[in-house]
Amino acid sequence: MDFLLKSTNIETTGFLRDVQVLSVEILRIIDNICKKHDLDYILCYGTLLGAVRHKGFIPWDEDLDIIMMRKDYNKLIEVLPDEINRIDYLKNNFGLTLLKNFNENLFEDTAHIYTPLYEDYFFDEPDYKQRFLQLACLKPFVKIDVFPFDFIEENSVNEYNKKYLSQKYYFMTLYQKDDFSFNDELNKINKKLGITLDETPYIGEGVDCTKWDDFGAFKKEWIYPIKNITFEGHSFKSPNNAHELLKLWYGETYMNMPSDILFHDFMGYNLLLFDNDEEELSIAIKNTLKELKYINDHFDEL
Repeated sequence: MDFLLKSTNIETTGFLRDVQVLSVEILRIIDNICKKHDLDYILCYGTLLGAVRHKGFIPWDEDLDIIMMRKDYNKLIEVLPDEINRIDYLKNNFGLTLLKNFNENLFEDTAHIYTPLYEDYFFDEPDYKQRFLQLACLKPFVKIDVFPFDFIEENSVNEYNKKYLSQKYYFMTLYQKDDFSFNDELNKINKKLGITLDETPYIGEGVDCTKWDDFGAFKKEWIYPIKNITFEGHSFKSPNNAHELLKLWYGETYMNMPSDILFHDFMGYNLLLFDNDEEELSIAIKNTLKELKYINDHFDEL
């Protein structure tokens, strides 16, 4: 399988490819908004791995992930509602999700993905909800995850590495309480871990990020200066040292075929949305793709 992966062109077809192409347009929307507001991001996790290993999506993947440092992440949260609402098609067809507590979306006037239909399909545990920013095209359903990362004070790196996972679980527990205050609790935990908005030599994942990961602090030079990388024929932002980050996330053999292949199964969910009518779903994808390409190609004019 490693030989096939490295020596042949694995071509994704059918609905999976349609979702991938549509996902790229959503990434382009984020990229255009970040350019307009002078914000940085980098491709990460499987998206970065796909860019390095395949120049695009991992053939069986349909998910998109980016990282933003906290200041830019917070700024994106501020500007994103206006950017989505100023374009009628995005306003009427996209959802913004960032839960400020277990049951309330920060973006009060926009659709979001934690409705019973989405929640019951995507999550094995009904009470499991992510705490980071998500932008989604709702029907057909395609989304992008935006993960917040933080600078860590140099004299707190050991403390961060030792206590990060327990503090993340603690934050998740608090998050489910009715009197939870997102910013207050996040600031308390950040102080314990030595997390700061000021630039330092070390970076780590925010506690309001993914559910299980605990990769520890890493050098700022692995991200900065930010470079560009080709992904599905477009130029997007990439970390300075993708090799070291991919080793951190996937091990030394990240260029080889993995032992397990995971699917997000957006196909199953989209069929549910369209009452198993594949023709109607196909038409919706083509129409959505046309609209998003136009928006991205004329973003500065709209």
